[in-house]
Amino acid sequence: MEDIVRRLQISSAEKEALRSEIDRLHNTLITSFTKAIETTASRPPSPSPTPYSEVALPIVAETQTKPQSKAPSPLLLSAALERFLNTKPAKSPETQRDTRRTVALFIQAFGDLPVREIDGKVSGDFRDVLFSLPASHGKRRNLSFQDEIDRAASQDVPLLSTKTVKNHFMRLSSLWNELVRRDMVEKNPWSKWSFNLSNQISRRAWKQEEMNKLVNTPWPVGSISNETFMGITMVAAYSGMRLGEISNLRNEDIQDVEGVPCFRICAHPEDNWAPKTDAGERIVPIYSTLLSWGLLAFQKANQKYLFSDLKDSRDGNRGADFSRAFSRYKMIMDLPPAVTFHGFRHTVSTLLRNQKSDILEIWIDALLGHESSHKSQGATTYLSGIDLTILQTTVEAIQYPDFYLGKRL
Repeated sequence: MEDIVRRLQISSAEKEALRSEIDRLHNTLITSFTKAIETTASRPPSPSPTPYSEVALPIVAETQTKPQSKAPSPLLLSAALERFLNTKPAKSPETQRDTRRTVALFIQAFGDLPVREIDGKVSGDFRDVLFSLPASHGKRRNLSFQDEIDRAASQDVPLLSTKTVKNHFMRLSSLWNELVRRDMVEKNPWSKWSFNLSNQISRRAWKQEEMNKLVNTPWPVGSISNETFMGITMVAAYSGMRLGEISNLRNEDIQDVEGVPCFRICAHPEDNWAPKTDAGERIVPIYSTLLSWGLLAFQKANQKYLFSDLKDSRDGNRGADFSRAFSRYKMIMDLPPAVTFHGFRHTVSTLLRNQKSDILEIWIDALLGHESSHKSQGATTYLSGIDLTILQTTVEAIQYPDFYLGKRL
């Protein structure tokens, strides 16, 4: 305590001297540590001490220095084709050629996958893709694979026949049988598929989980606004109209018929556009949800078309830019190629045919503009004799568990 008292009673000059000494010792210590670190870093690394001598434990030493063998690479589909396609001399050159084409088509759609990763889900997705391809696939070399599918969807061109799709599956099944025999795969995912050759399978409708993805995935920034994307998509989902019909709607094509707001789908010869068939000329009541959503606000006095963002392509197709933009949008959502914008039309058809109310098939045909088997129904609403209130009831029967794009601003 006496020592502390003495220290507290030192003069200011003595305190200043002590501070200077402390600083000097601090700098000396830092300099010493820095030199020691630099000296250590410049030395070559010394061998790590080994707790056991090589003589005492020769097996351990050998194990430590022996390089580990690499795992074998997975067998890719292209390699399996080259290895086993010609194993049977009985296979004709035509069969070999067609099998190569089938494998090339699969790789174009899904990539060169390892054969063990190709299961029932992948084969089912490939089946959907094949039924979405146009019958003329491959003849337009300037179109990509996805462009071919989108062209078939937007223009309603003929698709691959059921027989063609079945032949693709048979070729892959034959290749997989060889892989199963050699225990290179566990089972054949290409067998036991049903193909009804009497009926062409319709294009792929949207599944609920895919529509949920669409609702929750922002539309990418581009030449087509988010507002236009929502408007076109909502009309397709709640009317079943084709993209060509929606994109060519004019402001004058929205008319009040007997007190009911309607789309009037008709030919515009001055613009060289007409519905796909005679039955395509029709009246479609506007779904009440679209009205409350704000669809009529798209009508602008200084614009000719309802969706004025869309521009004509070189061939006069106003929906071409939207179709390409939607294809890129699907890639963002990671949806299979078989899911197209045209799928909304088939989704509406499926919903109306599966709903519990008494909606007749001829009403659905009249709403969607299908060629009816009942020719007396005619081409348009008025000639068919189907009352407008019936068509309105049919439209309002389109019910989704949960599908609604954000309200327009």
